[in-house]
Amino acid sequence: MRDLLGRKAISGPRGLLVWVTDALSADSAATIMETLPDPSSEAVPETAKLLKQARQRLVLQIDAGVLPSGKAVAKLFPLKSPISRLRYRKYARKEFINYHEAAARKVCVPQVYAYLEKRHFGFVAGSGIVIEWLEGQRDLLDIASNSPQGYAQAAQLGIPALVAMYDAGAMHIDARDENIFLPEKDPTSGYCVIDWQYASFHDPRSEWMLEHLAAYYIRNAPTDQRTALCDAWLLELHRQAHHSVDFESFSARVLALLGARQSVRARLQLRPAK
Repeated sequence: MRDLLGRKAISGPRGLLVWVTDALSADSAATIMETLPDPSSEAVPETAKLLKQARQRLVLQIDAGVLPSGKAVAKLFPLKSPISRLRYRKYARKEFINYHEAAARKVCVPQVYAYLEKRHFGFVAGSGIVIEWLEGQRDLLDIASNSPQGYAQAAQLGIPALVAMYDAGAMHIDARDENIFLPEKDPTSGYCVIDWQYASFHDPRSEWMLEHLAAYYIRNAPTDQRTALCDAWLLELHRQAHHSVDFESFSARVLALLGARQSVRARLQLRPAK
């Protein structure tokens, strides 16, 4: 079977190919294998809970009794068009690799348990990853939107995650509030960043990265909060990052990026703001 990050595929049920990581013991892997969903299907299994659905994408909560939380997250990509099947590597496979690279660069991410492929007539008809269910954590959008101190002030809880990505040279591409998770009991005690499909990796602390991370976060915050984020929140981000560019210049670069709506393609080819 083919290697992926030094791991060989295991033949699973219903024609699945599964690459299991070291986060699972052999016994746990064998148990989970029997309950893995079909990544080529858009149907939600009766035993799973739908968390999110979009074009060619399903995010499910699945039972995983062998894990401490008893649950895991399966992010599936049912690939229906011939073009997407030919380009299958940019879906779950890419995210699987990016999760490992982010972790290697010391960015806190969920544990990754497995990568899945389902093939029809030699083509990948669906792929998926199985990752840790973040028990006891909430996304920053939920925390900040319901904070009595106001969204912009509470959003400062996410700054350590953005600084960590900047320090690591990990350009997440979709670093918004709903992809940053914090411990519910003590949101200041850590962070975890999900959804790494489109990430790219560069030299640590590449000067231009922080302005792109900041602008993208602000653009995707609640509309009525964006102006407030350009004030104290942006200043605090600049301070915690110990950025080499003075704040006035940094702020001007962020505002310039906010005025230029970027497509996914543009965000995959990021450069310093002019």
